[in-house]
Amino acid sequence: MSSNDLAVDCHLHAHWPQRYGYLHPTGSRVDPSNTAASAAGLFPTLTANGITHCLLIQPGAYAFDNRAMLDVIAASKGAVKAIGALPLDARDEDFIDLKNRGVVGVRLSLITLDPHLFENEKMHEFLRRCQKQDYWVEVFAAAATWPSIIPLLVRSEAKVIAEHIGWPMLPEGLQQPGFQALLEFGRSSKAAVKLSGGFRISWTDSYDDLRPYVHELVNAFGTDRCIWGSDWPFLNPDVGPAKRPMTVTTDYPRELGSLQSWVPDAATRHKILWENPSRFFGFTDSKTIRDLKSAF
Repeated sequence: MSSNDLAVDCHLHAHWPQRYGYLHPTGSRVDPSNTAASAAGLFPTLTANGITHCLLIQPGAYAFDNRAMLDVIAASKGAVKAIGALPLDARDEDFIDLKNRGVVGVRLSLITLDPHLFENEKMHEFLRRCQKQDYWVEVFAAAATWPSIIPLLVRSEAKVIAEHIGWPMLPEGLQQPGFQALLEFGRSSKAAVKLSGGFRISWTDSYDDLRPYVHELVNAFGTDRCIWGSDWPFLNPDVGPAKRPMTVTTDYPRELGSLQSWVPDAATRHKILWENPSRFFGFTDSKTIRDLKSAF
């Protein structure tokens, strides 16, 4: 990317164990001594890689405590927004408060929080209130789960983001029923898909095995409903159902480079990196991470 390009990383996490302790026993944790992977390291990392805006995703380790994420939003002067976390019995006032502070949606994680989340009798009402508050509903679920949860998402009429390429199990191939259900969801709805999580899903160092999945998703959802995320700071690559016979190491340029490999057309990448997320989440070119000095 040139120095004048605008680009949004739509999947990364604010960890700040030096200030806020973890609440949930997931593997995605930053050591308190590692300031490079906490709030202090976020803006320099993004600037060094040409990223001008970001959409933070509430990490499972913080459960419903959004404070670390909200601190980063406040320091960003509009260049950062977020997908937060709320319990199913959250009040309308809770939705409104987070929205006023830069939160544009909620994350429902069947991987790191509760695999039976959509079986809860409160889910339909929760999704209805997400739709009422114009919140995005970002779902982190294994591919096999999508056929059972899509009907409820459709009935809610909420805006949906499928996280991490829908988390297919690569040994099961493109025809696995869960991935096919997600493709049909993309064709028949206005849902969006996040082309992210390569280092968590791929069985190869190059992520080439994900290219056919991305190709199918881009065709099904359309180039206007695809976004990208790095999943910085690249914690615990084996969180989730994919058990691979490899050791994964990664860095930011590698994750950003995977998008160029999957989507070689520059105009389409510009849509994915800027046009789509700016339209979805309200980013503007007047507020960028490049303009920020040290915030922490």
